[in-house]
Amino acid sequence: MKKAVFIFLMTALVLSPILAGGGSQQQGAAGTTSASGDNEFGVRRISERPITIRIFAPKGPEAPPYDQLPHFQRYSEYTNVFVNWEHVIPDNQMERINIILASRDLPDMFWNINNMAGAMVALRSANAIIPLQNHLTRENIPSLRRHLDDHPEMIRSIMEPDGNIWFLPFIDGLAVNNPTILRGDWLEQLGLPLPVTRDDWLRFWRGVRDNDVNGQGVGSVIPLSASSNTGFRTWSTAFGLIDGFYVDVRDGHRVKYSNIEPRYREFLEWGNMLWNENILDREFASITNTSFQQKNAQNLVASYRGTLNGNLNAFMLTVANNIPGYKLYGTQPPMDNDGTQLHWGTTEFVRLNNIGGVVTVTSRFPSESVRYTDWFYRWDAPYGGGFMNAFGIEGLTFEFTPDRSDFFFTDYVLRNPNGLSPTAVLYRHTTQGQHAGAVLTAEGSFKMWHPFTTEAFNRIEPFYSSSLAYRADNLPFTDAESREIRTRMADIQTYVDENVNNFIMGRTSLANFDAYVARVRAMGIDEVLRIYNNAYARWNSPRPSF
Repeated sequence: MKKAVFIFLMTALVLSPILAGGGSQQQGAAGTTSASGDNEFGVRRISERPITIRIFAPKGPEAPPYDQLPHFQRYSEYTNVFVNWEHVIPDNQMERINIILASRDLPDMFWNINNMAGAMVALRSANAIIPLQNHLTRENIPSLRRHLDDHPEMIRSIMEPDGNIWFLPFIDGLAVNNPTILRGDWLEQLGLPLPVTRDDWLRFWRGVRDNDVNGQGVGSVIPLSASSNTGFRTWSTAFGLIDGFYVDVRDGHRVKYSNIEPRYREFLEWGNMLWNENILDREFASITNTSFQQKNAQNLVASYRGTLNGNLNAFMLTVANNIPGYKLYGTQPPMDNDGTQLHWGTTEFVRLNNIGGVVTVTSRFPSESVRYTDWFYRWDAPYGGGFMNAFGIEGLTFEFTPDRSDFFFTDYVLRNPNGLSPTAVLYRHTTQGQHAGAVLTAEGSFKMWHPFTTEAFNRIEPFYSSSLAYRADNLPFTDAESREIRTRMADIQTYVDENVNNFIMGRTSLANFDAYVARVRAMGIDEVLRIYNNAYARWNSPRPSF
């Protein structure tokens, strides 16, 4: 009870300038300033009379309802746009969308749409959403337009070749992530440099396997683990491939399916060698994130592919407290024999796995709905909507340096008195931006986190542009093409996953690789590749002026 009262009082004190309303224009970090307006947020009224819109917005269980977030409340008061939020657990999103489409009781907007589950196809097939290009004027949504001016390559991610724009994007500035992470203290015990080539990695893996680096006996360490059952397959980049569909920059920029390429057989042979040498986690094909975290906490894991903010930063702030000398180093991409260093965790700034937001055909306020999102694309500190959804409230979750040129997380976040992780704390005060808006994380967050996180980012960031050329993620498929891909790939992916694991574990001889390829072709992969290459040509075609 005392802790709850303390947190409530501290929050009230910190938020008092916001909840009081008004306020002068403030200078943000690094010299940024807020947009013009007569309030501390620097926003103008969107509607002269109060209006209410409905927004369907999946959110995690740790995040509070958005109408309980003080900065959301104040933003509505300033703009005269109030929101009835319809929240759903992300895992239940598709089920709920199907129910809404059947009822035709559509909200004004859908946010945070799981595109991987086919939500956009469902919405467009039902004629439930409208194109937005006529609403995306510089007057209506200047913050988004500034992002597009700064990064015009993003336009092809949101605009189809015919000029239609069907969604408001989620822009993620952390477009390079997921390095291979290793135990730096064990690397130093072995007297080895950070590995780069496949041979470098073998020396490290054999070293931790054959020495008692964790004090639990020789053979207790897992040299190479993973946080998911497909984690090891990201190592195909060490052979110039991205697991699944990728653009072969060395063969006319054709889209290929790596799992049937000759070089993928080399990767499988290498994986089988790691398996036979007891380097690869024996549970790699079935491992869950929970199981992986348990092994890591037990001081058993030497290396794995992981996120910067979760599997590196969070572990350094938690696991390191229980294991003396614990260090995690993020590494640069493994080098192929020809010198290529292809980083797997590279994406476009515009994320298409999660669509930011769409406006429905029944909305009475389409223009106002679009204008409502503009604040969430602003990154000026401390009152830009995007910034607040990432870092929260000044004085509570972050503080400025004395000259206000920099900022950092508070002890309330990093060393929470209730033992919460930094992510868990932030989810109680922010949305973390998984919706229409911008999270320019690479411009600010790492300097607030563990130095090893920043070092890891700096090792992989130089490979961003060259690696992005290999990606085939944001292609403009038609609805019919998306359905065709999903239909054919359902069986193909199941067959491929089973056989890849069997090849690696030696249950199936690689002498059967050609027969496996023939079977995948018979299941229709060439037709899928035809669709991918047509979409890739459209992706690179000119867009109308915008």
